[in-house]
Amino acid sequence: MLKLIGRSHYVGAPKSRYFSELVIKDLNNSFQKSTLPLEEDIKFSLLFQSVLGHAQNGHHLFKKNNKPVRFPNAMISDVIEAAGLDVRKIKDLRQGLIEDVFECVDKIKLGKTDRLVIRGRPLLGIEYLRNVRVVPEYFLKGIVYAGLMDNKFWRERTENRFSTTINNQPLVIGRGESRLVYKDKLMDWNNFALEYLSTEEITDEILESMAVKGIFAADEDPEAESVYLRRKKGQGTSDDASFIITGEMHRKHGLEASVSAFLGGLVNDGVDTYDKCVSRPINGGYDERLAEEVRENLPNLVTDEEIETLIYYAAKANGPKVPSSSHKRLIQVTDYSSPQQPTYLHHLKFLETRRFSTFKIGFEEMSSKTFYDRINRRIEHYCEHAVG
Repeated sequence: MLKLIGRSHYVGAPKSRYFSELVIKDLNNSFQKSTLPLEEDIKFSLLFQSVLGHAQNGHHLFKKNNKPVRFPNAMISDVIEAAGLDVRKIKDLRQGLIEDVFECVDKIKLGKTDRLVIRGRPLLGIEYLRNVRVVPEYFLKGIVYAGLMDNKFWRERTENRFSTTINNQPLVIGRGESRLVYKDKLMDWNNFALEYLSTEEITDEILESMAVKGIFAADEDPEAESVYLRRKKGQGTSDDASFIITGEMHRKHGLEASVSAFLGGLVNDGVDTYDKCVSRPINGGYDERLAEEVRENLPNLVTDEEIETLIYYAAKANGPKVPSSSHKRLIQVTDYSSPQQPTYLHHLKFLETRRFSTFKIGFEEMSSKTFYDRINRRIEHYCEHAVG
């Protein structure tokens, strides 16, 4: 049943037939129009996440009478089910992609490989990675940076350490945490809980009241769903900026080291994407667990100062704002650019040569010139201050 909210949009129930119709239409359209160099099953498993974003925000084909139709309490499993597909099968596929990354990282840590391929398939199905050889030390550094960049503890430490932006304005970095919940109990507590938890500052008192109601789930509970709880308002970090800055921080060690660190960030960012809907979910996410395992095994690999430096220069609001691309946008072939290639390869080209093509970046569709000009300013500040 659709409910009119104000004059701008409708809100509907994700279990309705109307929701299923919109999901199928949006999914098919996204599949046809998204140039993703992935195997078909991986492509579908990734696009469910994009369709979820469209559903929650009333974007793309989620419209009625030219007005947005929003399903703010929908989850990825709702989208998969609405498309008539096997939720468990999709969760297992995504879990497998993550486990491949963990297996590969273990081999790299032990010095058994410098390749990003497991059982003949490149990590996360990204074909470019098939023929890449990485410098293990720097690839693992990138894994750690990307895994801890979103962690609220490290963001708070970064904010306290630097306090001001490169333009000498107060530094504010939004932060939160991923928690596992039982959806039915969550919706009984607040029917618009997903939107509320992700936009409002969630206090310890609110967390305690949720815990009392049995909303939170333990690791690896197959019935649990992952949600984001905002703990401090503010803009977060840019994945695009983080990969480039990660590479720049190790540029003095050579181009191979720089690119390896960049790719470590890209791979763990993918883990952070796929772990939002898996068969064995964990609190905090697999990207953080992977980073923590690497640090535990190699305690001298990355310093606290390096992590804070990366977060500082990746913060969206550190100077003129920069966007953050989703994993899907990063690996999707860009439109109207020369050459036509995924966004992350454009970023690699910039890292290596400081040259770039003309294309749009992120949901905001920022021009590449504006984006790289702003990244250049951050790089200049980093080099001037020799931070970390």
